[in-house]
Amino acid sequence: MAELTRRMASLSDVQGIWGLLRQVSPEIPFKLEDDLEQESLLSELMACCTSGLSPVLVDNEKGIVGALLARRDDFEWCFRNSEAIHVAYAAVAPAVREDKVLPALLGELQEKKVPLLASVKSGEQLGFAAALGELGFTHEAKAESGWGDLYQWTPPPSVHN
Repeated sequence: MAELTRRMASLSDVQGIWGLLRQVSPEIPFKLEDDLEQESLLSELMACCTSGLSPVLVDNEKGIVGALLARRDDFEWCFRNSEAIHVAYAAVAPAVREDKVLPALLGELQEKKVPLLASVKSGEQLGFAAALGELGFTHEAKAESGWGDLYQWTPPPSVHN
């Protein structure tokens, strides 16, 4: 098994994450052949790579094998002055699916001790919803359009002595 390293994505990771997203596009899912979906996902990818909030998993050959596209939740930030983070997409390379990649990446965000929101697209096949459930996320809403489900995690209150 390859040595895997977690870190936050930067703008220099756009190409590597895009390659991973293209590799697992049917499982995320997004329609690779649809120009509008590609444009939308690339816009989200750019925003997330510059947010400082998107954890990636890198193998010993410097290839990105896991990624969460995350950034501040616009609604929560603008209207509630909350530091909530929204995970819009999750991607994991087939070679590392058994290595608990999603829980490791989500744990990176949970350590920030801020509310987390996660979107799970209809037809997703990576086990993202199951990983969210295992980490204490609750199902909040199902989109009427069939776009997907929204999950939320709230950090436990901190104990002060």
